Amino acid sequence: IFARNARTGPTAKARLAIGAAMSPKILPEDIGRVAMVEKIAAGVRLAMQDAGIDDVKDVHYVQTKTPLLTIDAVRDAASRGQTVACEVHDSMGVSNGTTALGIGVALGEIKMPRPEQICKDLDIYSSVASCSSGVELDAGQIVVLGNKAGAGGRYAIGHAIMKDALDIDGIYAAIRNAGLDLPERARAEDLKGRLVNCFLKCEADHRALLRGRRQIMLDDSDVHHHRHSKGAVGGVAAAAIGDPAVFVSVDAMHQGPHGGGPVIAVVDLGE
Repeated sequence: IFARNARTGPTAKARLAIGAAMSPKILPEDIGRVAMVEKIAAGVRLAMQDAGIDDVKDVHYVQTKTPLLTIDAVRDAASRGQTVACEVHDSMGVSNGTTALGIGVALGEIKMPRPEQICKDLDIYSSVASCSSGVELDAGQIVVLGNKAGAGGRYAIGHAIMKDALDIDGIYAAIRNAGLDLPERARAEDLKGRLVNCFLKCEADHRALLRGRRQIMLDDSDVHHHRHSKGAVGGVAAAAIGDPAVFVSVDAMHQGPHGGGPVIAVVDLGE
């Protein structure tokens, strides 16, 4: 649980700061289109202001919840002469992916995507986005976590990416980015209780390959590939940090590289 308080600390030390905001209302016809990218980007900037973070380089994690399509939402758009960008059953991934692009635009990671790139060009992504969607919202709920000088406290946050589902070095890179010194070939024992937790986003590589080997999770008729991916990446993360209590989320379009994903680490600097 993250909670803000009024305490401050030395201005020479950057520590964890949190901000939240809501985006402008997202219409059904916005999902999967540039309009949603723009609205999410605006919301991210507001959340940064709420956190007191001025430099986009100090943002290490953006977690969002956004609307997806329902039959009623599609009918609403049609009643106003509008069309939607995808089918209802695809809209969770499309909403997540479009949101991630908005985060990337707000933080200067990517340029504003062209319409044909949205949820198609997987070479563009945000390295700090963790996006989910549901039926309970009509706007983007946005939480920004980063480091701010003078924020006070013991905690700092950092990020990196896993290049693929086996990239254990990406996990240690995030921990180093948060401020812990680790040996070149780190192990769980090197963390010495200073890692608070890791947050990861992942998805099966749609090319059905992992380091040149064929992957069958996309063909499994019994278990959805999201479950395979979450279990595999969660196992890699648990082995890396020596703790199975990690947050792993799937449906990661435009969130980290194709077949990989962002890794965020919160550490206790003890100061």
